[in-house]
Amino acid sequence: MGARAGRNPGSKWLVKVLMNCLSSVSGGAVSYLRNLSPLLANRFAVTQGEHEVFFLAHESQRGLLAGLPDRQCCFIRGARPAGWRRVLWERRNIDRTTGETGSDVLFTNYQIATPIKGAKQVLVLHNIEPFLFGQYRYSLKTSLRNAILARASARSLRAADRVIAVSGFARDRLLDRLDVAHDRIRTIYHGGPAAAWEKNGEADDRSALARLGIGERFVLTAGSLLPYRRSEDVIAAFDRCAEDLAEGMQLVIAGSGADKRYGELVRQAIDASPYRERILPLGHVPWHIMKTLYRYCDLCVLATEIEACPNIAIEAMTAGCVIVSCGKPPLPEMFAGSSISYRARDIGDMVEQMRSGLQDSDLREGMKRKARDRARFFSWEKCADETYAVLTDWS
Repeated sequence: MGARAGRNPGSKWLVKVLMNCLSSVSGGAVSYLRNLSPLLANRFAVTQGEHEVFFLAHESQRGLLAGLPDRQCCFIRGARPAGWRRVLWERRNIDRTTGETGSDVLFTNYQIATPIKGAKQVLVLHNIEPFLFGQYRYSLKTSLRNAILARASARSLRAADRVIAVSGFARDRLLDRLDVAHDRIRTIYHGGPAAAWEKNGEADDRSALARLGIGERFVLTAGSLLPYRRSEDVIAAFDRCAEDLAEGMQLVIAGSGADKRYGELVRQAIDASPYRERILPLGHVPWHIMKTLYRYCDLCVLATEIEACPNIAIEAMTAGCVIVSCGKPPLPEMFAGSSISYRARDIGDMVEQMRSGLQDSDLREGMKRKARDRARFFSWEKCADETYAVLTDWS
């Protein structure tokens, strides 16, 4: 597709960017790619003749890049390279692919990347877990994986020309613990879902919930089942206040996880609960159901203690949920007063805040309004504008 443009004396530098999407396989990374890629492509389209962007992805990711011109997409066929296979594929092919597209910048939607020649590297610090997982009890397999990710992440982030931090908390980790220079860091928050979610009609929504075993009143907690999400704390708090709540109030746990040790711990906590018949673990929940859960929950409890820029927080605010959240960063940064905060690991404080959030009608209305107002801060349009600038402005 042409040689790399490079800088020509006395002329404007026309930047070609290759966005490596191969690591976007689940959760927040998929949401990031689905929402950002069309907006980013549009930013490049309106400056046609100045800068260009290409997307490197596996053919199974076509749906995430729907609507983009074929000439901008480089799809890998065959078995999808994942984990160490993806790393091996990139070591063998990424430099060649960057050269074939004539790209000056390789933008990887992750914090680990293969070194390349002749192009600048831009990474995104999405995942804080590998740096802090030692505070929690993981299975041996997950612990080893996180230890490897931490070392590889640190090496790649320090070598990158620029790093996008998705929150101030992520930025501080780069500065204080990873020694990435301040002038190489840009803080860009994720966006949020559309402010006004279309409803199917309450009857249809309630019917969809009923098929899952969910009644009229429920408390929601969501996110991958990992030790730092502290689902056991939410279960313990629900046990202590369930008797005082509306009759039939349920606790709905949305999310799945690969850490077997923690999954068993959560199952044991549910089995030991005197209200276990009112606790409903749903496992993985598709997005259209998650939207319904956010819309109809009486309370959304986020007990997570390790996040970079949690999509579940932005989604809950967009839906106007009454939110009870852990006081550990970055949640106070994300919510900025639009949630009811409790002290981390303090079950008694969580119980008190849950009761307030469920029973104080004036507080509930105020928190719903604050959540919707705060959600407007998180915009994919803004994220695309700022990312475009990071990728193209090298003056």
